[in-house]
Amino acid sequence: MPFARGSRYDRGMRQLGWLVIAGCAAPAAGTTSQPITNGSADPVDDAVIALVDPTGRAGCTATVIGPHTAITAAHCVYGFDARMLRAFFGDSVAGGGTFDAVSDARTDPMFDSATLAHDLALVTLRDPAPAAPRTLEPGPLDSSLVGTLIRAVGYGTTGPSSDDGGTRHAGSAEISDVSATELTAVPMPSQPCRGDSGGPAILASGTIAAVVSRGDTACADHAIYARIDIARASFVDPYVASTAPGTVHVGDACLYDGQCVEGPCLVTGDDPELAFCSQACTHDVDCPHGMMCTDHQCRYPEPSPGALGSTCAGNPDCTSDVCLDSVCTRSCAGSAACPAGYTCGGKAEGYCFATPGGCGCAGGGDVPVWVMALLLLARARRSGRCA
Repeated sequence: MPFARGSRYDRGMRQLGWLVIAGCAAPAAGTTSQPITNGSADPVDDAVIALVDPTGRAGCTATVIGPHTAITAAHCVYGFDARMLRAFFGDSVAGGGTFDAVSDARTDPMFDSATLAHDLALVTLRDPAPAAPRTLEPGPLDSSLVGTLIRAVGYGTTGPSSDDGGTRHAGSAEISDVSATELTAVPMPSQPCRGDSGGPAILASGTIAAVVSRGDTACADHAIYARIDIARASFVDPYVASTAPGTVHVGDACLYDGQCVEGPCLVTGDDPELAFCSQACTHDVDCPHGMMCTDHQCRYPEPSPGALGSTCAGNPDCTSDVCLDSVCTRSCAGSAACPAGYTCGGKAEGYCFATPGGCGCAGGGDVPVWVMALLLLARARRSGRCA
């Protein structure tokens, strides 16, 4: 299976309660899986990339559609921290290539994890993609596409019982149906399968019309693709615009350096899930209100907005998803421990709060009100929790 059983990725995928034969989830007992069936190694489609887990296994496929943006299936990033993944650029993971960190993932707000309807997601890459982006099909799809061929591309395994995925393959399939939200394709002679989820349906024009969502258990009869055109106005275009280069300023949450207008995108020292735009400084007065000059860069004083111990108005303001007594906290039940400066219990049993007189004081009163509004942006851009 492409991801280790019991891993955070594996547990997240199993939350779907669905057998995604064409995707990253493990097959049920007694079923078989194949790659892009009857396809061939593909050294051409450089914009088609693999999503690789911490063990180095490719579990899903995506396609670069912008300098820092790729499109994939929602079930490939649903229910876990997608920043665990890396984007791989190259013909074969085993053969070597270029890796890029995933700094954010967002699923279509219409995604239904039970039925896999609206199975689309977008990911942001930390560094600029080393491949030219593919273009999305501009016009609406309709029944005139029935009978036309598409190019199916993905990083699936090479046989029903093999475990050698990670090489990009491509083949041809034929569109047999166009519904309100999906395309159905049949082998001609190729068919996507497990490991190919999120891979593109490329039209003869070279544009991307849809991404692989699921298929029959034998990967031999049909595959279902999620249409992109119906999500352009509500999901795809707004996300691309909000995460484009040069769109955020000092103090704003950020996903990569080029997104910031004035300076670098710096990860906070107390929470790796938080990053804010900075700029060079000499004194605190050189920074926006609420920030301070630290090592000649503007940063928020710790606890950083959204981090453990910071002021919050609700759970979405905290990277831990827990806001109690107007303070971001996290569970310390079981084997979980609180970091230095925090004690398990106090204001609420089983949660971490700053130790009186310790270094983990909340300090939330020093954070201006306008920063709390930007927490919603930081929260919305966090990986795996953006659905």
